Amino acid sequence: MPIRNTHRVSELIRHQGRRYPVAVVEARVREAADVAECAAVQLRTPGGSTRSVAFVRTVSGRALTVESLSGLPVDDVVTVSCLPLDSAGAVDYASLRQAALVDAPRLAELEAGWRESHGLGESVVLYGESYDYGTPLARRAYAPAAPAPTEVGAEPISGAARAVPAYIQGPPLLPVPGDVRTLPEALYRAARSGAGRGCHFVDAAGGEVFLSYAELLERAGRVSAFLRADGVVPGDRILLLGSGHEEFVVALWGALLAGAVAVPVTPSADYRERRAEAESLRRIWTTAHEPRVLASPALVEAVRPLLEGASLLSLAEAERCAREPVVAEVDPESPAVILFTSG
Repeated sequence: MPIRNTHRVSELIRHQGRRYPVAVVEARVREAADVAECAAVQLRTPGGSTRSVAFVRTVSGRALTVESLSGLPVDDVVTVSCLPLDSAGAVDYASLRQAALVDAPRLAELEAGWRESHGLGESVVLYGESYDYGTPLARRAYAPAAPAPTEVGAEPISGAARAVPAYIQGPPLLPVPGDVRTLPEALYRAARSGAGRGCHFVDAAGGEVFLSYAELLERAGRVSAFLRADGVVPGDRILLLGSGHEEFVVALWGALLAGAVAVPVTPSADYRERRAEAESLRRIWTTAHEPRVLASPALVEAVRPLLEGASLLSLAEAERCAREPVVAEVDPESPAVILFTSG
């Protein structure tokens, strides 16, 4: 649950002759099913009476009604996609009091402004930092009016700057039309961006090679179809060995499009001479539960004597696959890459 600094016009909510602290009302509303966030305000009607309004953001995105919050001290419920924040990262209760008086179309416009005003509109300011190169980090609660520390103990901090807000914690960001949920979706979107956009590689001779995103998707799609025909299912691990950057990128995206978990490994220049690198490759392969190996043709033969019993697949053969690519169903929460590094 997000933590927020709050600056309320009133600290009390009046409901049916009783008074409730705003924090208590908000906490009780957040206990209701499907409620992710709540901010409560009190309004005075033209007739002089008061009514309490709970602004809620739901997990499912569906709108709530007063009836769904029966028994709670609120007169009205307004479901929003996000809550407005002020420049210090606190809920902007003044904006909510104004929003409680508008109609639905105008509220939608206001919500769009709330999202754009702070970028990460669902985040919270936690702390600021002052530091410079080579000195210990000075960490403290963020206070806009207070200057940043200029020394640690008796030692001055060279080049110390005023702390600035850091938006680093909060609930998941709200979906935006056109956003992607998985890496394969990111490549599909990039491929639609135009022929002039893509990847630039530097080959062994120092020359530059350009591969558009559309071409990358086409080549990776053939690799993906080849892997699926070989029995790869989403979640399977595939160890990748590419003799060049371009080949590696094609192999990586081919594995991702197949729904597999990529296990990239930097190949050795000579496994026979560099025994430590050969042993490292064996350890990685066994630790990853002996997955299929997708490699450049020369590397297939180089690692064959090192990985006894391994299923070795040639990237060149994969790129010649004529099968129709199959779009794998990928869980956005599933792992995409497993990295083995030395540090």
